[in-house]
Amino acid sequence: MAARVGALDGLRAYAVAAVVVYHLEPAWLPSGFLGVDVFMVVSGFLITGLLLREFGETGRVRMGAFYMRRARRLLPAAMLCIAVVSVWAGALGPDALASSVREHGFAALLYATNWRLVADGVTYGGAVAGESPLVHLWSLAVEEQFYLAWPPVLVALLAVTRGRRWPVLMVAAAGATASAVWMGALYEPGADTARVYYGTDTRAQAFLLGAVAALVAPAVGRAAARRLSWLGVVAGVGVTATMATDEPPILYQGGFAAVALGVAVVCLAATRPGPVAACLDRAPLRALGRVSYGVYLWHWPAIVLCTPERVGIDGPALTATRLVVTGAGAGASWILVEQPVRRISLARFTAAGAASLSCAAVVLALLPAPAVVAFADYRTDELPRPVVQAPTREPRRVASALTDSPRSALALPAGGTAMLVGDSGMLSASPAMSAGLRHAGWEVVETAYPGMGLTQPEDAVDRWADAARGYGVDLAIVMIGGWDVGWVHSHGEGAYATRIDAAVAAFTAAGGKVLWLSVLPGGDDDDRELEHVFAAAADRHRGVVEYLDVERALRAPEGGWPPVVDGRRLRGPDGWHLCPDGAAAVAHFVLGHLGLDGPGWDDGPWRADPGYHDPPGLCAVQNDPSP
Repeated sequence: MAARVGALDGLRAYAVAAVVVYHLEPAWLPSGFLGVDVFMVVSGFLITGLLLREFGETGRVRMGAFYMRRARRLLPAAMLCIAVVSVWAGALGPDALASSVREHGFAALLYATNWRLVADGVTYGGAVAGESPLVHLWSLAVEEQFYLAWPPVLVALLAVTRGRRWPVLMVAAAGATASAVWMGALYEPGADTARVYYGTDTRAQAFLLGAVAALVAPAVGRAAARRLSWLGVVAGVGVTATMATDEPPILYQGGFAAVALGVAVVCLAATRPGPVAACLDRAPLRALGRVSYGVYLWHWPAIVLCTPERVGIDGPALTATRLVVTGAGAGASWILVEQPVRRISLARFTAAGAASLSCAAVVLALLPAPAVVAFADYRTDELPRPVVQAPTREPRRVASALTDSPRSALALPAGGTAMLVGDSGMLSASPAMSAGLRHAGWEVVETAYPGMGLTQPEDAVDRWADAARGYGVDLAIVMIGGWDVGWVHSHGEGAYATRIDAAVAAFTAAGGKVLWLSVLPGGDDDDRELEHVFAAAADRHRGVVEYLDVERALRAPEGGWPPVVDGRRLRGPDGWHLCPDGAAAVAHFVLGHLGLDGPGWDDGPWRADPGYHDPPGLCAVQNDPSP
């Protein structure tokens, strides 16, 4: 294999283009994230090939020189990206963004982002971090971990086998198979996939299949090469077709291995004359492939930080802006960092590397530390069973002077069973809502849980339908936050309306009604982005679904939704989750609208609910006059 193969640069261009398209317009290439797998296979192919060639020429491998080449190639550009993104996030705010960059930035410095995401992926605290402009560095972490593990193993095996490749090939193939089987064993349909997707052990299959291809390459004769060239075309078409599918679950059950095997075949075909090399070995693709590392580094920060709210544009103009920022970042990285650092002496590189690492660490340290998040320890992949609360009084409908909200048009019985549905916003309102409903003679089924949306977890709708039928639910009170915004951006509002209709069918499985509440005001910009879609459901299901905006329940006389209003602490320190007084205000507003409110429940034991002390002291100061 030549020192540099133009077609492999073209394959890198194909990979980075797929990832960028997926992140910019997911509907165009629903599984474009597989471009990362292409990178992994190519890395395994090239690194293994380079080490094999050096061992074949000299009988040994200078591991120190190998790792220094890798450091020159990868570290400086990554440090520049981390430092610039940290300054950018700190200047733009909000604190949640800056603290997310701080957390993921330090993980990136240690090349441990993938395991940081595994830890984040199954908890509410990790989920609320939202989109981080450095989250994409997980793949670089996996790659670096592969570089630390595989080359010493490869060299040791070559030394033991005296350069014979077939025993090494068997070890690599066995490792790839074990990784794929382990991924399938860990995968649970409907459960959180962070551990399976980001794990070094489950992703090793792609690198090792690339290594298998490099080990096979010298044995491919002229006749086999002709057949291989056309097999590469079939494999390339198959990989591209898979990227056009909508993330099939089968990926975790052998699909990732099949994709990696297809890319490995393409790598082999790319190193031989034929249609694959002719297609990929083009000047524009070679150019993009050579700067693909910088493009990958900068495209995700450009997408996350260049939002419509920050740049004041949307649609094609926003996409063009993000591409320009990506190109500028990649170009500056290539010209100012990646090329110069290859030419400087080892001593200067060591000094510059230490300085850049220190600079990135200092910039990250200056960002605000992540705040303690309410309900942070709740696992969003292990939803609990519903909690059922019996009525505390006989059913009765009462007049309420506590709200001027128009009365509900839903035809409800005087007493029945109400189901509370939603995420942590509804969870923080549930103690008060439940107390008020039970005081009005209703049984209450509590299902609210942090991180819950209509698209996550996957089995949520089925659970709601089972609960509605099992408990004979007459009324579902629903409050869904911003968890589905990313899904809507990927799939469109029409597809989400279908999800809403399916949820309505689940809520009304026993013939009940639905009161759909707006999400709590005062949170992130995108929390209330879907309100018009929720409100439209009431028009499609007249007499069954009603929409109610609860923002007036929390509004201060001077406007806005501060944590403290008239000396009463309505919200916790995050300014969004409810404290007892805030929960009572929302419950009075909603129950008054339903004609179910009345005196006698407001000061009950529900105010001592443990959720109002998560984290400890969340709502300890009940009458703090500060804003």
